[in-house]
Amino acid sequence: MKRRTEQLYQALLRDKLNPISIRLRRTFSDWVEAKGLPRIEAGVPRAEHTAGEIRLTVRQSRDCGSYTLEEPSGAGSLRTRVVYAEAMNGVTAWAIVTVDQLGETEVQPYAPGFVPAYLRTAHVTDGRTHLPDSAWVVSEDEVDHLTGEVLDPQRRVPIIVVSPDERGREESREHADYLATAIAGTAVVAFLADRRTQDRFNRALGNQLEVYGGGIRTYYGPLNPADPRTPFLHPVTGGPTLRSQGRAVLDRIADRVIGETARRALPEDVQRMRSAVYRVLSGRAEPSELVQAAHSPPPTVDPAREELRRKLLAVTVQPAAAEPAPAERPEPERAVNGKPALAADAKPARAENPPAAAPAATPDLAELVDAVADTVVTKLKGEIEAAMDLAIGTRESEILTRIRALDDRLAVVYRMLTELRGTDPPEARHAEELERLRTENELLWEEYGEADAIARKQAARIRWLERRLAEAGQQVHGVTGEDVFEPEGMREMLDHARKSLTHVVIGDTDEAAARLDLDYPEQRRTWAAKAWDALCALEDFARARSSGEFAGGFYDWCANGPAGRRTISTRMIAMRESRTVVTRAKFSEPRTFRVPESVAPGGQVMMEAHIKLRKVGYPAPRIYFYDDSGGATGKVYVGYIGDHLPNTRTN
Repeated sequence: MKRRTEQLYQALLRDKLNPISIRLRRTFSDWVEAKGLPRIEAGVPRAEHTAGEIRLTVRQSRDCGSYTLEEPSGAGSLRTRVVYAEAMNGVTAWAIVTVDQLGETEVQPYAPGFVPAYLRTAHVTDGRTHLPDSAWVVSEDEVDHLTGEVLDPQRRVPIIVVSPDERGREESREHADYLATAIAGTAVVAFLADRRTQDRFNRALGNQLEVYGGGIRTYYGPLNPADPRTPFLHPVTGGPTLRSQGRAVLDRIADRVIGETARRALPEDVQRMRSAVYRVLSGRAEPSELVQAAHSPPPTVDPAREELRRKLLAVTVQPAAAEPAPAERPEPERAVNGKPALAADAKPARAENPPAAAPAATPDLAELVDAVADTVVTKLKGEIEAAMDLAIGTRESEILTRIRALDDRLAVVYRMLTELRGTDPPEARHAEELERLRTENELLWEEYGEADAIARKQAARIRWLERRLAEAGQQVHGVTGEDVFEPEGMREMLDHARKSLTHVVIGDTDEAAARLDLDYPEQRRTWAAKAWDALCALEDFARARSSGEFAGGFYDWCANGPAGRRTISTRMIAMRESRTVVTRAKFSEPRTFRVPESVAPGGQVMMEAHIKLRKVGYPAPRIYFYDDSGGATGKVYVGYIGDHLPNTRTN
């Protein structure tokens, strides 16, 4: 009797950081090694390993490979399979991860344990949407980015948005982390950092699509705000339900999302390439077939339509020598009331003595007209009717909804323009007023720098006291705390950082950082101090994470880390860039910096995470970094400290 097979999980992971086999092999090996199996060896084309009833099958070549793990589960078994193909001839590398249930067994479909670890190694997408390894903590500044992802008409993966619960924010964050691990590779989990972020997100999406009070909403793709069915297509779970039922509700949400993505058909190019991978690994095809499979097959030609096209070309494109003399051709009758006077059985006049060298007889025009008419009536009738039904079926309510939405947006833009024009003081154009404002600005910067220095000293003292209290369990009085480094500028700060920080590696960014000192002398001390504080926070974070004392990301460290830690405000942190910045070379290349090959095989990586030394306005210096504190090196790599890099607003 054949065993019942059901696909529980499916994830398509596209990856531009080549080669992917090294990172797939490492993360998959870490996972199976914990099950008692040996690590996968590079360069071994075929291998099989067992540990009790668990069996691992490996097939790999230079350009593609597959790993299959079968393990018992209840009365049946689970089969986890990874099929991958490297990048070649313009085709992005990809991996398909599936989990199949074999036989009668009840199991909750979760993402295999190696998937989050693999997602951490690069900017992995499904072909369009970034698939993070953990919950995306969305700050107020990132709401527009999140909204753009939710409303993207080409989005395929679901986005699960978790709102903060005022009664227990930490519990809401735990819900987001749990879901992110469960559905890794199939969806995005976004946690709204606070109430203001939640309110701004809800305003952006509009009524009936909001989420609040610790609730969770799943936005499947694509989302059409104008469709009246939209609120029902994107289910929401309220905060009270989550508080009363807890983990059971989260499992149902994860099961629904994973089930929806497991049933979805893969893109046609990936389906063709996967079949080619199996043929290559079995020795029935050459690797070149992978490239051929990546491109769409030629469209099937209808012989009847091809014959009709040939006849039309024969009529419209005639050699000049084959044309009869104008005097020998009867003058055609003029159209009457817009209709041709030529009868259905009329034949066009022919030359009495056609040239002997004519290449082919011109097809009968009346027969050709009949053939075209027959094709339109018999073969295109369905397509024409479908187009007409689509046009007629457009609901008036949908059109009115779109018109009203557009009118509301235009009204907002008009109001903003009116306010801007009304608040533009004519005095600002006068030279004396500009000089006065410039002087006041310099004084304010000096006062701000002094206040910031005092605040940094107080923060250092508080951290020292918190550590002492945590160690001794009693109050500490009459101490000065740790010394505070006060750099004169970016150059001094970089020199000191390279000498004193052991878990933060700073790349070749001296020129860009020094330019800040030269271009903005009034702000150099303030920005250098902020940069030093940020690097110190990264240092403490990397040390704690690499040692296993802390398991979250840098944003989590600054928001919820242990007492006595060095941190910065979470409003200064952005852990990712917009899709436009990531996908367009014009913006992504300036954000690509060198790292050791043990971190990235190519020796360089695009750094999305950055720290804003100045949140708004211009200039807006940034620190770009890459977190490998949980990876092979246990360090954070800083690629750039300098003025704002090009983005959609600057270019």
